[in-house]
Amino acid sequence: MNSKPRSARRPGPAFRAALLRGLIALALLAPAAPAVFAQFPSGLDSPGATEQLRLGVQAYHRGRYAEALLLFEKTLAYAPDSALCRYWLGRAYYKAGYEATALRAWEPLALRPDAPPELSAKIEALRASRSFGSGGLSGEPRYVEAARFEGIKGKQQFFQRPSALLPNKDGSFYVAAHGSNELLLIDPNGVIRERVTGGLRGLDRPFGLASLPDGTLFITEFNGDRVARLPAGDRLGAPAVFGAKGRGEGQLLGPQSVACDADGYIYVGDYGNARVVKFDPEGRFILSFGAKDGDFPGLASPSGIVAAGGAIYVADSFRRALYAFDPSGNYLGAHAEGELRAPEGLAPWKGGAAILVADTDRILSFDLATETLSPLYQAPDKKARIVSVVADHNGNLLAADFDASAVSVLTESPLLAAGYELEIERIVSDSFPRVLVDVSVKDRTGAPVVGLGLANFHLAERTKVSTKSDEGGKTVLKIEEKLVPVEKLELLGTGTLTTSLRVLILAERSPAMAPQREAARAALADLAAALSAGRAGLSATSLGLASAGKSPALELPLKAGAPDLPAYLRALASPASEPGRFDLGLRLAATSLLPAEPRDAVVYVGTGIVEEASFAGTTLSELGALLENSGIRFFGVILGSAAPSPALRYLAERTGGALYAASRARGLGDLAAELRGGASGRYRLAFESKADSGFGRAYLGVAAEAYLYKKSGREELGYYAPLR
Repeated sequence: MNSKPRSARRPGPAFRAALLRGLIALALLAPAAPAVFAQFPSGLDSPGATEQLRLGVQAYHRGRYAEALLLFEKTLAYAPDSALCRYWLGRAYYKAGYEATALRAWEPLALRPDAPPELSAKIEALRASRSFGSGGLSGEPRYVEAARFEGIKGKQQFFQRPSALLPNKDGSFYVAAHGSNELLLIDPNGVIRERVTGGLRGLDRPFGLASLPDGTLFITEFNGDRVARLPAGDRLGAPAVFGAKGRGEGQLLGPQSVACDADGYIYVGDYGNARVVKFDPEGRFILSFGAKDGDFPGLASPSGIVAAGGAIYVADSFRRALYAFDPSGNYLGAHAEGELRAPEGLAPWKGGAAILVADTDRILSFDLATETLSPLYQAPDKKARIVSVVADHNGNLLAADFDASAVSVLTESPLLAAGYELEIERIVSDSFPRVLVDVSVKDRTGAPVVGLGLANFHLAERTKVSTKSDEGGKTVLKIEEKLVPVEKLELLGTGTLTTSLRVLILAERSPAMAPQREAARAALADLAAALSAGRAGLSATSLGLASAGKSPALELPLKAGAPDLPAYLRALASPASEPGRFDLGLRLAATSLLPAEPRDAVVYVGTGIVEEASFAGTTLSELGALLENSGIRFFGVILGSAAPSPALRYLAERTGGALYAASRARGLGDLAAELRGGASGRYRLAFESKADSGFGRAYLGVAAEAYLYKKSGREELGYYAPLR
């Protein structure tokens, strides 16, 4: 099996609509990008300009964007017509969060005949992302098949009858292979990385899959009349099981679907008993529901189940409808009656605002707010039986065809044409000729592309190549600058798999925090304990604390190892400041993390009351751009009962973070899991350069490309080797 994937955060409908409109036009009108890229000419007549550009590029690659801005401005003072310097100036503004200023620097450059083709694509994507409030597309996007993993190819059998799919944050996904009696882990390129058979006891016709935030897996065993529980990190041993054959409380007959809710409870579609059985995270029976009651006709064939929008939705393939219940099993109503054929698998979508429905040979979306169905995909084979559909962490849909023994990767058709957005974030040449290159790969909605391997990347460097030719009987030596493949290319790490974690806590300093001081202390202690769980001495974690008072300050700089909790608690006890400056505090916290690593995050701790109107000197969108463009996620721990400000929700959604109530029953363990395990489309590559560094004064170019599922993205950027 070899094939190729797309992200964790999915932007809102209006954002995606505006972005798709721009990308459709770009895909139809833009010429195909040439195989060889070119940057703007690097030669500068002024020695002063050359030196300022070198210093500016080095500052940029070290994450010192404010310093880089000043140096690029100085370069333009020496060489006002330098397109290369103006391009770098736009990049520095972009990384600092000033996207409108970056556009003003880039747009005139895109009109030049020697403009790099990726610059136009970057400008169009940035324009589209900034117009997210301009309206929406009618209906849902249509999906097409980008890849297909066949379970059986000729005489080779990889798996049989896939019945359930479960995506992982690294782009891989689990497949419950009902026919071949196993659980498979498949990476984004279609390679089977792991087979789980259930130890000596073995799985007995696995059917459904679900997981908790900590990675614990639950697998229903259709013939075994039970549920297998596999803890995170232990997939090869014999799993614990719960449930037993029968019709009594906590017993099962042919369990199929399974789902977990936000509180960690397990809901099992007990097909043979025509009901749903609820268990706690340890497998203890809680209750069952689904019997005929009043207007509810009772479940006949519960074939799919999902927890979404605070309710439990059950698909009934015989009654051809969706039924909603509350977590206590009380009937809430019927949906889509008469509009479905034989619904089976259900899965959450759009952050729980919608449900994916596998309905025989098609896939539908059920919007929870409007209670309407929208078609997403129609299988070309009318005999297809799609029993499971899920959204992976690269923005694709994964669909399991039970009878065909195949898993399809489905992609929105406009995004298939638009490709990926690859950004070279920084180039580290301190050990030249060994060069490190950090790249980020996103789809055209801004969602990270995860799970890429070395085979998905191609790097080339700009170097001088000598060729000889015969012209009129004379041998002529020509020296040309070309992009040639790099040597000794390595993939050193991926953001999704990295263990390093850096968290800058941003403490609110407003007078409203006075009555919440003890709650803040308890929340911080809870978070520190959750981060420490299972991590000896927090060796891979660095914590720091900034305050958002009238004069924001970095009170405790980032420090690796176990946190000095008393120092943090003393800092939280500092007197209030009126008025607090959340905007400056957030910018201070973010810039303290630069250059950002893949697991960097700002965690705000406060009342959640943030008024955008009080911002001065910077805007909410600029702060969001600073975080997003640097790869820093924003989380919030909300103290008290006030509803979080829309500004906080915007920052969390834009950066792939989340908001948590400090008083939640499950504590802050889920926040710690998100900090450690969020999807990241950042990758670190290394190669041995063959270019002539000019003793550290030559401007060297590197082009990076990434490929996956018939899509690609690429960019070229320059750097300087250390002075010698």
